[in-house]
Amino acid sequence: MGQHPISLTYLHGEAFEDTAGTVRDFRRLPRPLHSVAYIESGEAEFVYNGKSMLVRAGDVIYVAKGNCYYSIWKGIPKTIFFSCHFDLVPFGAPIGTRIYPLQVIRECQNLRDAFAEVAASGTEELASLYAVGSFCQILSKLFARMHYERDLTLNHRIVEAVRYIEAHYDTPLRVPELAQLCHVSPSYFYECFKREMGMSPIEYKNKITVLHAERALLDHPEISIEELSEQLGFESSIYFRRLFKAHTGKTPREYRNTADRSM
Repeated sequence: MGQHPISLTYLHGEAFEDTAGTVRDFRRLPRPLHSVAYIESGEAEFVYNGKSMLVRAGDVIYVAKGNCYYSIWKGIPKTIFFSCHFDLVPFGAPIGTRIYPLQVIRECQNLRDAFAEVAASGTEELASLYAVGSFCQILSKLFARMHYERDLTLNHRIVEAVRYIEAHYDTPLRVPELAQLCHVSPSYFYECFKREMGMSPIEYKNKITVLHAERALLDHPEISIEELSEQLGFESSIYFRRLFKAHTGKTPREYRNTADRSM
């Protein structure tokens, strides 16, 4: 029997209620995590890449990390749903090797109890093994039915560097050290990385750091912006605020006060 490990790095489950007419606009705020939500009752419309998708009771909506969209909640008087926000190690199965668009998976009533279990016990990161087990059951069922746009092929020369950046986003990084991990020259590594990722290694590190900052601002409201800046490896909270706003369009405080975990 083959082994197919799923390496979760983050899991948060929660139950939500949205009243009819609620609009959640994430068109300028790429989602920092992958999300799946089971609609218990009511319905909602998701608009993504100019296409409208209606999700009803018994359906699941999947939103990929980085997606930009907006949703309109239409259940009368409200829509009730269970959501799971999660992340995996970079380039790990099932998500990391393929590009999955935002999509609706129909008639998932058999997953209702598993979603409810994660929502009940997943209020903290990786809250319990039972919740993780329920969530892995959800993933195994969903990804067998979901469609993907294409396989993700990444130049093997930079994979180790990308993984290293993802794991060490809170420490200073130098291009020569990353190149050494990949056994290539710094100049070749830099050109290859920018061509494959669409940004420089430092820009990618900053992007990952901001994603972690977004999570922390929601997960730990008791931490000050200055403390968070220090935990993320910034010598100056002023620079952290400037970088965060450049990526999200909001200051860390504004993001904390307005962002939510809903869909």
